[in-house]
Amino acid sequence: MAHPPAPWAIEPLRHWSHRLIAAMIQLLTSAFVQPVMEDPKAQQTPLKKKRRSRADSIREALPPGPLSSIAKRAARQALSFVHILTWIPNYSKDDIVCDVIAGITIGLTMLPQSIAYALLAGLSPQYGLYSSFVGTLIYIVFGTVKEVSIGPTSLMALLTYEYTRDHPVEFVILLTFLTGCMELLFGILHLGVLVDFISAPVVSGFTAATSVVIGEAQMKGLLGIKYKSVGFVDNVWKLFSHMKETKPGDAILGVSSMIFLLSFRKLKDIPVGKLFSDGKLPNESNPKSRVVEKILWFLTIGRNALIVLIGGILSFVFERNWGVAPFALSGQIDPGFPSFQPPPFQATYANTTYSFGEMASELGTGILIVPVVAVLANIAIAKAYANGGTMHATQEMLTLGLCNIAGSFVSSMPTCGAFTRSAVSSASGVRTPLAGLYTGTLIMLALGFLTPYFYYIPRATLSAVLICAVMFMADFGIYKKLWRTSKRDFLAAILTFVVCLLLGIEIGLLLGVALNCGHLLYLWARPRINVEHKKMPGGRDYLMVTLDTGLYFPAIEFIRMELGRIGVSEGDGVQPLVLNCEHFKGLDYSAAMGFVSVMKEYKKRAQPIVLMNLKDDALSLLQKLCAYDVIHCTSEGELAAILYGEITDSEDTVLLNGVKTAPSDGMDTPSPERHLSLDVGDGGSDHKSLQ
Repeated sequence: MAHPPAPWAIEPLRHWSHRLIAAMIQLLTSAFVQPVMEDPKAQQTPLKKKRRSRADSIREALPPGPLSSIAKRAARQALSFVHILTWIPNYSKDDIVCDVIAGITIGLTMLPQSIAYALLAGLSPQYGLYSSFVGTLIYIVFGTVKEVSIGPTSLMALLTYEYTRDHPVEFVILLTFLTGCMELLFGILHLGVLVDFISAPVVSGFTAATSVVIGEAQMKGLLGIKYKSVGFVDNVWKLFSHMKETKPGDAILGVSSMIFLLSFRKLKDIPVGKLFSDGKLPNESNPKSRVVEKILWFLTIGRNALIVLIGGILSFVFERNWGVAPFALSGQIDPGFPSFQPPPFQATYANTTYSFGEMASELGTGILIVPVVAVLANIAIAKAYANGGTMHATQEMLTLGLCNIAGSFVSSMPTCGAFTRSAVSSASGVRTPLAGLYTGTLIMLALGFLTPYFYYIPRATLSAVLICAVMFMADFGIYKKLWRTSKRDFLAAILTFVVCLLLGIEIGLLLGVALNCGHLLYLWARPRINVEHKKMPGGRDYLMVTLDTGLYFPAIEFIRMELGRIGVSEGDGVQPLVLNCEHFKGLDYSAAMGFVSVMKEYKKRAQPIVLMNLKDDALSLLQKLCAYDVIHCTSEGELAAILYGEITDSEDTVLLNGVKTAPSDGMDTPSPERHLSLDVGDGGSDHKSLQ
């Protein structure tokens, strides 16, 4: 039976925890309440009291001692993760107005898109709405980029469909939970560097293929055709095979919706200032011009919601007057909010019960691919809107993980940021992540009051919204630039694009990453070697060999053979060879043993070899493995003393192995001939002695 802890052990912990909680409460109170209660006139006084930092509050609240130091570090780490505390104390009325406008605008964009993305993922429309409010609310507290809006995206929807096809919705919710866990793990382990292995050409090929796959998949909804397909090629084949089944009502509405969306996308580019120019005021200062520009801009931003509203009204009119609409509708949507419950770790489908292990096995590589793509999208957005500031990749991964884990409790599909929503947010003048509060509120209001009316949304209109959204994702112009600048990057982008279409987008992405990693490994295994014939100030010759990259075990065999060849062919087996190690980050055991064999080879033919600018840790490793002295130096002056014994500093001091050595009384200065015979070997070398 376990014994309860002693009271003397509990009391300090209880006291420490109470003080820590008090510090947290005091900090949050000062962050949220103090800025509101401060007297505005007091802020205008010349003498201002210095604002206490969060670290000062924690330091004063905790008692001294070893536990308090640990608590301080833990509290600082925790508070640094709560990013809202960095900007909420300075939140102003102007920020509120801008964030309300941006939040509502993003909400109007997200509403129709989330419904369309749910259909793309093979889910009922309400699941798109379930995925649109939790992430936006959590990102307010922990997010670092004000333009990011967490929710369903075309990439996440397509990947979700790829990995949960022909499975019940429980698999989608579990995929969301596991995606969040993986993203959280990436952040804890600081694995944001892994995203750097996906180059821009590979991302371009992947994005272009994704846009083509999504656009082609929505053609059947645009034309009112029904069929099942597996993969891009099969989808294209069946689309042309069923083209004769096109329904005129869906086709007319779908094409008209696309024309509407593409036309309204250009409204903001109309030169309104020239139309209202009166010759007295500049075009941009004319009040009428500014009002019209704002109206056109809002129509451009809200075009998706507007076309969905128009389509819904048409459907309602047809249903009310003629009993049926001439095009397919979204159908019945479950009203209200989703139930808050843990993600399913067991599912029953088609008289088969799947355990957690079996469900994870069915999801396969999606458990890794989906979070990697989500992190890639979020970090790309963060980089695009960093504006020269710091980009917190780890913070973004941790926040995205929390968003998906929390989303799985409300039946969400995997989510991340989207460039389209970020562009809308930036154009709307967003000030802080608090805009997500108004976006989430708008989505929740739609769930609470508008779900019965979503029945009337035409599927052709949603397909048009998706096609027009992904139409501008692909940057096909980059291929022309890549062909002119880098054939290798061009090949990587083309292969990624083609493989994504033929074998699947996840395989194409993995192939692109493999190409990048293969190229990097080749650069490590086959570094470029620069050989220079140099002369000492006295006219003596030596070879300077420089590697353009560091040295690790993949390259050592190649380097060993090349150094042997260079010593004989370039230096005639006599001239000293100096290996410039300034690019070496370090040496592993295999590389060090390879160097030892190189030095043995040079020792046999009595040809000096000197390591220049080698780091201390690498030098220490070589000295431990080598049976004789390793000749090294850090400058050309030391090199001259090592090779030819030139006197430096004074007549009584010489440099021996890069170390100044002064003779003692009654002893002669060591001769350079003896020095070289000890370190390099005897016979055959062109030794020079001091004169």
